[in-house]
Amino acid sequence: MTRTILGILLIIQGVWSSDWAVKYQSQCAFKGTSVTIPCSYSHPPGHRVTLVTWYRGKIRPGGWTGYPFINSHSMKGHFQYQGDTSGSCTLRINRLLDSDQAGYFVALKTDDDAFTAPYITLTVQDPGITAVVPTVVVERDMVSLICKSKCIGSPTANMVVWSRDGKAVASPTFRAGLDDAGSYQCAWEGLQSNTVTLDVQFFPRNTTVWVEPQGELLKGNSVNLTCSSAANPPVHNYTWWWYSGTEPPPASSMLDLIGTGQVLHLASLVTSQTGYYLCQATNTLGESNSSALLQIEGTTLAGRASIFIRIWSR
Repeated sequence: MTRTILGILLIIQGVWSSDWAVKYQSQCAFKGTSVTIPCSYSHPPGHRVTLVTWYRGKIRPGGWTGYPFINSHSMKGHFQYQGDTSGSCTLRINRLLDSDQAGYFVALKTDDDAFTAPYITLTVQDPGITAVVPTVVVERDMVSLICKSKCIGSPTANMVVWSRDGKAVASPTFRAGLDDAGSYQCAWEGLQSNTVTLDVQFFPRNTTVWVEPQGELLKGNSVNLTCSSAANPPVHNYTWWWYSGTEPPPASSMLDLIGTGQVLHLASLVTSQTGYYLCQATNTLGESNSSALLQIEGTTLAGRASIFIRIWSR
């Protein structure tokens, strides 16, 4: 029967002393599981505990609303008292329900006195764990995978099993490489977490330049120089530079900016366009470049004015 027991709360300060003590703490557990709340008590010498009663309830405006639901004379059912009347007040609750989430406190009755302990709380959560993975890292960054339980925080690392795209992960801490990108999950005590995707980003690499068409061209024809580069995030800017001559440009040389975009169009080819064409690929992390030497030579074949293009890429 539900009743308001504000009076019990008022008694707490009046009877609390170094001679009386109840030791227990708040708990969190998964719905459907069973939880044991360890509890012990002590009392002044000369007293004999005759009854230990657990109360459950909630704080309401104006006081505590609750009811006694188990004591040392009741040992079966959903609530199971596992203590005694000589120092233990441990309680077990079987097959937790949402309604078991509440405040709990212990009241002791002796042959000539009584004592009520401050309350603790029991939190009931739906079973579940959460994978905490940084969603975006840069290649060579350190990555720490964390598996969290709604009730106990982070389980011991050696009890957690991690997988990436369905394959086991050797260690939850590693330096990110391109092969580490993928979907991660953790598992613990039969629980499977959500899936979190790890994106490993890197600056442009494998930048190359190629020319189309190749081979013999008629004088005045045009060609396209195309630049490509692997990058994550993708390349957002291609810049073209030119250096006259057939020798690689010195490191300190000034290059001429001749265009932007992934494709550079060279129209009406003439021998004066011989030189190094350098493409610089840039994303938000950095840049890389590649160059091609176009050596353009004029000649006459079968009465036609033609040119030959020799290409060296690096």
